Amino acid sequence: MGLKDDFKAIKTSFNTEEKFIENFIKSERFIQKYKIYIFLLIAILLLWFIISFINTKINEYNNKKSNEIYTSLLNNPNDQNLLNKLQQKNINLYTIFLIQEFAQDSNNTKLKDKIEILKFNSDINSVLKNIIYASLGEKSVFLKDYDKIFQAYQLLKEKKIKQANVLLSQINENSSLNQIAKNLKHYQGISQ
Repeated sequence: MGLKDDFKAIKTSFNTEEKFIENFIKSERFIQKYKIYIFLLIAILLLWFIISFINTKINEYNNKKSNEIYTSLLNNPNDQNLLNKLQQKNINLYTIFLIQEFAQDSNNTKLKDKIEILKFNSDINSVLKNIIYASLGEKSVFLKDYDKIFQAYQLLKEKKIKQANVLLSQINENSSLNQIAKNLKHYQGISQ
């Protein structure tokens, strides 16, 4: 009985080793057959990681430089050289600086003209463009639904329910403020 068990153990051991060697040979054949594609894939992935790393480092450096210039400008807002550097490095920070300066001195027509020119610049962040419109006192596309909600609320306070209903109906169904508009209609007894 012990001999049979030993024989079975040796046989299963050989079967396991045989399958291992067989799988090794199959994988070796696969690698030989597709080695060019495998090396190309590895090279492309490696290149992509290197480019991503370099790009990230360049962006970090540019952001750090822009922030240093911006901080220096906050300490010395009249330095035209720093202002020009910031405009070249980061147009969005440049715009924020101008808006901040304009908020402190709203009578400065030079700043206002610079800001008005910037609102047509395609490199500026779209949210920042809406902030430009708001800082200049113009109607912003971004804030139009908020304006309608506010105007409708004022009309509801004056008991002008029909006019408020017209304004609230103009708010788009997929707007984030649509639920507020529906609530204002509901609480004033306006059917939907």
